[in-house]
This record gives sequence, structure tokens and C-alpha cells, in this order.
Amino acid sequence: MGTAKMQREERRKNEELKSIMPNELREVFEEEDIEKTWEYLYKTFHFNISKWKVEYKAYLMESPRGITQMEAFARFGRANFQKPIDFILKRNLDYSETWFNLLKFIVKDKLKEKRKESGYRS
Repeated sequence: MGTAKMQREERRKNEELKSIMPNELREVFEEEDIEKTWEYLYKTFHFNISKWKVEYKAYLMESPRGITQMEAFARFGRANFQKPIDFILKRNLDYSETWFNLLKFIVKDKLKEKRKESGYRS
């Protein structure tokens, strides 16, 4: 019985650490892009960034140990900003890509460069 319980716990931990970010975004999104995203959210939607940063910092501190700051930010944003932004943009509230599309917009130049390096034609 102990072994089955340990295996379930290990699977749960692995699921917690699995990235929710699309691969191409995960490859280029960096700490500096988190600040760019905060700035964009303020300029575009007038978010109260100072209060949201406090909540994000608490979320980050409670995140599993193996989660990067960028992954934690992606999860935090998806959980807290996805539906409100979809509502503002009058999108289907079940549309799951809005947050990641916003992050891709923030790093669009990096994505373009990465695609160029890999020979990808768009």
C-alpha cells in the first residue's frame, strides 16, 4: 500500500511541475518579460500593478520548488487574468489561449528571431 501511495504522490508532483506554457513561449520568455507584461497590463487595462505584484509574490512563494519564476507567472496570469481579459475583449470565456497570446505578443521580437534562427518561415 505504501508503494502505491508514493507512486501517486510522485505522479502528482510531476504534474505540478509540468509546464503549461507553449514550448515556443517557454523557450524565450524570461524574467525581464514579466516586468514588460506588468507594464502592458497597466497601460492597456489599467491594472493596479502594485497590488497584483503583491499577490503574485505570495503565489510565487507558495509554488512548488521546481517551478521557474516565468512558469509561476504564466500560471498566475492564466488563473487570475485570463477570464477578465476574455470578458473585456468579448471572447468566449472558455477560450484558453488569450493569456498565452498576450505573453507571445510581449515577446514577439524574440519569437520572430527564434523562428528565423531555426529556419521557420511564416
